[in-house]
Amino acid sequence: MHLYLRDSLIDMTADEQTRRETRSPGSDRIGKVFIVVGQDVRKCLICDQLFTRRAASEHATAACQPIS
Repeated sequence: MHLYLRDSLIDMTADEQTRRETRSPGSDRIGKVFIVVGQDVRKCLICDQLFTRRAASEHATAACQPIS
């Protein structure tokens, strides 16, 4: 199982060096956690909805609610 923290500044397909270079030391980040379900499918762990990688990128900045 792979987990990704997704925010609007880091692309999930970025390599490790790119991810290190985009982070500034000491800064907080707000984002959502997604689980990889398939090659191009991600599941939001807040609302349990499935998204493509691109849609997950857009959803990462949107407000969502847990499904009861």
